[in-house]
Amino acid sequence: MKYAVYVEGQSELLFVADVLQKYSGYDPGRCGFLCINLSADDFERMSFPQQGGEDSENYYQIVNVNNDNLVVSKLRKDIPGLISNSYNVLMGLKDVFGQAYEQLMDGEPRVDRTVIEEMHKAQFGVIGAPEGCDCRLHFAIMEYETWMLALIERYVTSHVKELADVCGQLGIDMTEDFEQTVFHPYPLVKKIYQACGEDYGKHGSESFSFLSTLSVEDYEGLRHSGRCASFAKFLDSLLGGPCPQLP
Repeated sequence: MKYAVYVEGQSELLFVADVLQKYSGYDPGRCGFLCINLSADDFERMSFPQQGGEDSENYYQIVNVNNDNLVVSKLRKDIPGLISNSYNVLMGLKDVFGQAYEQLMDGEPRVDRTVIEEMHKAQFGVIGAPEGCDCRLHFAIMEYETWMLALIERYVTSHVKELADVCGQLGIDMTEDFEQTVFHPYPLVKKIYQACGEDYGKHGSESFSFLSTLSVEDYEGLRHSGRCASFAKFLDSLLGGPCPQLP
């Protein structure tokens, strides 16, 4: 199977690559992927991270479009070429949080499932996938950092900190389903990094610092926890499952 995965930024690209490496046991025969950094319309093939090739059992082209608003338009533009190159599943991953959502909410800082579903319907319609094309638009609700927040324990303890102490200082309840309760998780993730003596700004080294602490067991724990449903749906799609009900 061949997959094309379009993401908004470097953090998301590295997350997708990390999931694929760890679930495949770093076996290039089972899973291959190529990461591409898109600048304007120029494709920069990244030498790292990379694994396997198109002869792998499953092959992924992971494209970082480097803009919060370009996942839909770039995927739409590339669909004909992807189909002609025998890609079986086309996926987009984008945050909900942003200017479009805030405008729909008239600036009210709240997670509203009805508005999110309306956004998804409209944006998926813009993609205009032809009949028979397995195209999936995934939302990270409210953004990728929601998933980071739910997985942050290993990162905190790797810095010899107690999760309860850090979360207590910041007023974070780790039993919550952040997808339903946290409107803008990025500042919370940034504060946790700072409590651990680092900074977070969606850059590569900062993402590696987090991802390096995670295992398949951690991903599976969140995937089957009943929390962060958008995370579970994305992993299900990425790892070969049928298209779930989205968003």
